[in-house]
Amino acid sequence: MLRQFAQLALLCIAVQSVYSETDPKYRLNTTITPSAYTILITPYFDTGDDKAFTFDGEVQITFTTASSINTIKLHSEDLKYTASNITLTNGVNTINLAETNALEFEEKYSFAHINLASDLSSGVEYILKIVYTGPIRTDLAGFYRNYYIEKGVKKWLGATQFESTSARKAFPCFDEPEYKAVFTLTIDRPANYKPSLANTKLQGTLQLSNGFVRETFYPTPKMSTYLLAFLVSEFEAEHYSVNGTKELGVFTRPEAKNQTEYAFDFAVRVVQALGNYFGIDYYSTNSNLKLDHIALLDFKAGAMENWGLVTYRESLLLFIPEESTPYYKYRVAQIIAHETTHMWFGNLVTCHWWSNTWLNEGFANYFQDYITALIEPDVAADDQLIIGSVYTALDADDKPDSPPITNNNVNSPDEISGHFGSISYQKAGSVIRMIHHLIGDNAFKSGLNSYLIANSFQPGYPERLYTALSQGVNVYNSLASYPGHDITDIMSSWISRSGYPLVHVEVNHADSSIVLTQKRFYIHSTDKSDEIYKIPITLSLETAFDFTNTKPAFIMANKTYVLPVREIKENHSWPILNIQESGLYRVNYDSHTWHHISDHLKSSRREEIHYLNRAKIVNDLFAFLFADEEKFDLLHDVLHFLEDETDHAVWFAAIRGFKKLRSHYLGTDTLPIIDDFILHLMESSVTRLGLEVKSTDDIKTRRNRMQVLDLACKIGYQGCIDGALTLYNDFKNNGKWIDPSLREVVYCTGLRYGNGEDYDFLWNRMFTTNVANEARLIGDILGCTSDETKLNSFLVSMLVENSPIKIQDLTVPLSGVLSNYSNVHVVIDSLQNNVSLWKSIYVSLDSVLSSVASALRSDDEINKFENWLSTCTECGESAVTSARSSLAKTKVMTQWAKDHRSDIWTSLRGSASITSVSLLMLLAGYILTYKF
Repeated sequence: MLRQFAQLALLCIAVQSVYSETDPKYRLNTTITPSAYTILITPYFDTGDDKAFTFDGEVQITFTTASSINTIKLHSEDLKYTASNITLTNGVNTINLAETNALEFEEKYSFAHINLASDLSSGVEYILKIVYTGPIRTDLAGFYRNYYIEKGVKKWLGATQFESTSARKAFPCFDEPEYKAVFTLTIDRPANYKPSLANTKLQGTLQLSNGFVRETFYPTPKMSTYLLAFLVSEFEAEHYSVNGTKELGVFTRPEAKNQTEYAFDFAVRVVQALGNYFGIDYYSTNSNLKLDHIALLDFKAGAMENWGLVTYRESLLLFIPEESTPYYKYRVAQIIAHETTHMWFGNLVTCHWWSNTWLNEGFANYFQDYITALIEPDVAADDQLIIGSVYTALDADDKPDSPPITNNNVNSPDEISGHFGSISYQKAGSVIRMIHHLIGDNAFKSGLNSYLIANSFQPGYPERLYTALSQGVNVYNSLASYPGHDITDIMSSWISRSGYPLVHVEVNHADSSIVLTQKRFYIHSTDKSDEIYKIPITLSLETAFDFTNTKPAFIMANKTYVLPVREIKENHSWPILNIQESGLYRVNYDSHTWHHISDHLKSSRREEIHYLNRAKIVNDLFAFLFADEEKFDLLHDVLHFLEDETDHAVWFAAIRGFKKLRSHYLGTDTLPIIDDFILHLMESSVTRLGLEVKSTDDIKTRRNRMQVLDLACKIGYQGCIDGALTLYNDFKNNGKWIDPSLREVVYCTGLRYGNGEDYDFLWNRMFTTNVANEARLIGDILGCTSDETKLNSFLVSMLVENSPIKIQDLTVPLSGVLSNYSNVHVVIDSLQNNVSLWKSIYVSLDSVLSSVASALRSDDEINKFENWLSTCTECGESAVTSARSSLAKTKVMTQWAKDHRSDIWTSLRGSASITSVSLLMLLAGYILTYKF
């Protein structure tokens, strides 16, 4: 499953301390092994009676038990049935239920206990039948409802989202990933609906006398409960391929069928490419599997890898070149590749328990970009392996309470959900990438093939993966250069240990050596530990730079390593470590080496250093600043090379660093001088890229233009603002088309310098557009408006009838408005005056209050909010606790800003980039518009 991290950030704040207490009672711990489920679902939509938006269900579970038991414990949540709805048989024999307390529900743990009159025998096959009813839910979990408007008519559909603990909301089951079984599904659908879709092909259809059509699907492969899926709708497929038995389609609401061509083309190619890479053809795993991709209007996750029936948000599956940004072309390819990878890693072989979610998600995270780069190189997915996954992993794992990739403190649904995060996705994916570079492609492919074949249709364990990779390593002798090391020790040390290292490089010209010292990197300098990592070290020397060889020179397994290098003394050479950031570690250098690096970057030889290493230098230096590993003057000195920099990845690293630095100084007198420095560095890029998109621009150029102009306009580059406003007004007043790659900056600038009419104009466009990613783009920037009445309206816009802000987008208005610091008071006023209204929108205020607390900067704001929390009786204890935790982090941030203000002023006041005229103009702009 691909999570929407930007959107889920608000929702996950309250889960940060979830690992401190864990309750193993959430686990089944049963001796029962299910082998087969037969399920019948009959949904009722807007029937206008008491059955409306409910479903009838019937499940038969075939199972055995390994020991004699008289209670069947299984999962069941929000489903209605009594003991009279339960039968248990063994062939022709019926096993009676207990005369008293035959059925007990343990709601906290979502368990149903079926108590029996006699013991069940081990090794004997039983069939448990339960007839039940349940709600077609509204929370996007389990079996839930969704609607869309087609030609003025509301069309209802029923979809599923079972990962990770929601299958139990649709049918009683053994809802843990290791309990794999075969599922045979039957759906009775309304006759006016299109044929239902499920994991497998349709086996048979029967017209019923009650106006329903009974559809039975072929049995699934042996799989976990969370992978079962079905869709009851009027969806259609514009593109559907039947290549012998290899069926693949893209299904949407009828009015969006014209947006599926790219997704269909890529989906066909990527399933073939992954099958070739893993050595197992997808369709060979089960003759009744097909592979459908479904675009849903309201979907909690980014996408979900249900075997044969992959579900997505519309905005992440549909793409129109004329209306979708270049980012979405990459995003559609990436997410299809991610979910298709799961057909092997997650579906064919499934993590035995959510403590090892990485066995599913780490591989999907890696191959989403790795395989995309191979078959669709023009979307620049190879760079995203680093600036997307590695950067995210580094940021997520720099605190003492970061969990390891394998986290055994995962039991409850909240803990499970919390483990679906950057550690299981990006960090695990980056470790897998590092191992790939270490052992080479042949050994890697061989090992993965061995793992998949040996564990097909079974639970997976890290030890089984290490064993398989060791086999590949042995076949190709790929660790011969690293005596004393084996793949199990190397990889398991990264998987079982939290954090990552910082490698300090000391170049000793006197004795021709490079001394490396490692320590765990923390973002706060007061945190210390003694972890030692097994680090695959890659490096290249300035005398003969080679950034193509990512095979590690050695493995650093001790705190210190001395590397003799003849060229250090003879040629006064110096090194760059971590070639193309192929390893998961930061690199700091001694002051003389930093001086050499800075001079080289600012010279005509800048591009001799690979652009991903230039990006790494920038990204690491910003991290070192915030961690007090280096002072601002070093960052300031090195960053001057950006005046001539053209690469998207390098600017990505710089802009994310600038945004974090600016965030620390929002609302202070230091922000204008920082912005002036940034604008000086960006000036040539803004001029070169401009607001004119050329037909020859590749996707990296277009994405670079998007990120550079977005920041330039926001912090006051007048040429950018004027150009964007010209495009916006021509679009608004004359309907002139805007290139999708410019829309984010043009729309946001139009809102910022416009009025309420401009908000209404874009709101109406979001409401009426048929292109989901255009609607999503607008939703993300509506918080740019300077009209406070409209901001207040936007904050509660999900309450509007048929609002384009769906449940999946619940946090979008709040995060959008809070992204502009000058809007913080609007949010606080709305929240404090309408707590009850906000509680009607959000299930919990935990994430809301935490997000507001994180957006504060001044002592006065912090104190006032803290005082209000003490008086808020409606907020809830957990929400107040979460908010206070966020306030504590905010105070650390603001104190850091105060402590480093002098260093920043000293460096920037002495810079040639700061002139009295430009500074006065920038300050004037802040007085007029109070930009964020």
